[in-house]
This record gives sequence, C-alpha cells and structure tokens, in this order.
Amino acid sequence: MAVLQTLARRAAKTVFFIASSIAVGRTLGPPENWVSIDFVHQLGRAIYGPGDIGADNFWDLMFYIDFLTVISITTVIHIVTMKLITKIRKK
Repeated sequence: MAVLQTLARRAAKTVFFIASSIAVGRTLGPPENWVSIDFVHQLGRAIYGPGDIGADNFWDLMFYIDFLTVISITTVIHIVTMKLITKIRKK
C-alpha cells in the first residue's frame, strides 16, 4: 500500500511540475518580447564565433534561453510549493 502512495505522490508532483512549466511558459510569452536581440547576437558570437551565427543558430539560441528560463522559474516555484505543502501538513 505504501508503494502505491509513493507512486501517486511522485506522479502528482510530476504532473504539477509539467502544469507549472506550461503556465510559466504561457505567462512569459515569446522570448522575442523579453530577451534582448543584442544579447542573443553577443551570445551567438561567443558560442559560434564571429560571422557564423545564422538564422537557424539565432532561433536555436532563443529557444534554449526560453527553455532554460522556464525550467529555472518552474523549479523555484516547485521547490517553494513543496516546502510550503510539507510545512502545512506538519501542523
């Protein structure tokens, strides 16, 4: 019985993380609105070298920046929420 409870809690945490990441991603909107294009060009020059950043590399960098930002924010939200739930359950 304890195994089923553990699996149910892990599944609930996973579903909560995925739902939170979708909500954060939708809230942030497209990365073109909140990431500076100059920053992406500078990052592209640093990674790929001068003159080698094309449209594909540019949009790949935008995606990676967006993805890492969403995962980072979602991780912080998940950790804080789980600590709050644990604190409330102990009372």
